[in-house]
Amino acid sequence: MGSPNRVYVPSVLEADGNAIGMGCFSTEQIAWEVMKTFLGKSEQMNLEQATIVAWDVDVVGEEAMTVLTKLEGKICPVCQRRTFWVDLEHLSALCYGSQCSAWIEQSTVDPEIIDCGWPPLRFLKQVKEIEEAYNELRTIGADVLASVEEHPETATQQLYESTYQTND
Repeated sequence: MGSPNRVYVPSVLEADGNAIGMGCFSTEQIAWEVMKTFLGKSEQMNLEQATIVAWDVDVVGEEAMTVLTKLEGKICPVCQRRTFWVDLEHLSALCYGSQCSAWIEQSTVDPEIIDCGWPPLRFLKQVKEIEEAYNELRTIGADVLASVEEHPETATQQLYESTYQTND
């Protein structure tokens, strides 16, 4: 097997400006798998940004580098942890926090529509504006929190506890 012509480098940027590289991979798919695994633990760190960059081998200068994705870390509108990673260029976002997976993305059918959802409740909604999507997800988070306070013995309590658990 020969050397690859292109390599893929996932990395994150901490709030203090420190960059953390996750390796150098021969396929974009592997780079994404490594990035997703890392972002699943992002609530344990203070991360602001995540990127995957493709580098062409044996090319000098800026032409060698292509930024494939740039994600910004935000507070999840459902679980309220800093595990909601937003790709502003492609209008998509996903919470990588355990037991959450809230998401927002532009509709693949109608670009004027924004889809959002929360898998634990099989919630899916279509809206016209990004802020509406955030508001729908915030409402779900508030409803779950209120449900826990009213019915602490339910499965919602178990979901809440697994979502809001602290790592001591």
